[in-house]
Amino acid sequence: MRPAPLLALLALAGCSPQGGGEPPAGHPTPTPSSTRLSDGPPYPPADPKLAKAYRAWQAKLALPAVDLVPAGAAQETQGGNRIGGPVWLADGERWPVDRKGKPMVFLAQVDFAAMPHLPDYPKSGVLQFFIAHNDMYGADFQRPENSDFRVIWRPAFATGGRMVRNALHKGAVLGIDSPLEGKRSLVGVALAPKASKRVPTYNDWQFVRDFEELYNRNGWGRLNALLDAHFGEGPEVHHVGGHPEFVQDDWRMFRPEYRKADRVLLNLWSDKTLMWGDAGQGQFLIARVDLLKRDFSRVWYQWDCS
Repeated sequence: MRPAPLLALLALAGCSPQGGGEPPAGHPTPTPSSTRLSDGPPYPPADPKLAKAYRAWQAKLALPAVDLVPAGAAQETQGGNRIGGPVWLADGERWPVDRKGKPMVFLAQVDFAAMPHLPDYPKSGVLQFFIAHNDMYGADFQRPENSDFRVIWRPAFATGGRMVRNALHKGAVLGIDSPLEGKRSLVGVALAPKASKRVPTYNDWQFVRDFEELYNRNGWGRLNALLDAHFGEGPEVHHVGGHPEFVQDDWRMFRPEYRKADRVLLNLWSDKTLMWGDAGQGQFLIARVDLLKRDFSRVWYQWDCS
């Protein structure tokens, strides 16, 4: 599934509204596009200069990443990279609850010791990701920092502790109140790490910043069709590090303070294990300055779909 067209996204069409809700200053408010442009053929011809500039821009901004590939059932162990299943809690530690006091769902775990090292990221320790169990999966689409979720940082596992099965509050519906599909809430899926690099895509806020002239010269409709026709991106892969990826446009585009969220703690796409609304993705981002301090108290959580 390729990224959705810019024009439709900035009109906030789709399953989930994006934070901010306004196009970049100086650009007209977009309107729904047609499959045929008023000033040309259904799609503009390929532009070799634009293609070269776009790929060079991606290469310049590329960041190291670790792809996380589903690899069968996860073992019930403290560490390891996985989605869903049981999770380790310390002796006396309560299961995380949402703002209404209901149990959250354990979404995933990243084990830095069990993957290739990423610059800026820890060499060891585990991050556990929990989200509220409701019809929005805990997300606040206008203010991602206010989303109802919890990230637990464990530099090391304490002595003792126990593995706890994923909690479901009364009335929660698997696959509806959570992106986890069916039994994957209870039976985890292992994630095999692979070193990679990831580049920003044309719905990243930095594209709008660095290619502003294209918007002025082509207009929203023509540029949108050009990009959608010629710059579809590669396969969607769960990953840590690199750049976040989007189905709709980058929610960081609409509020400058969100652009501090420049490092990916975890980006999860829809697959046989997860379903984010209508085949979307979810992400947890952090500012590099906080990552370097190993301060995981301020994380942005957001998801979107087509």
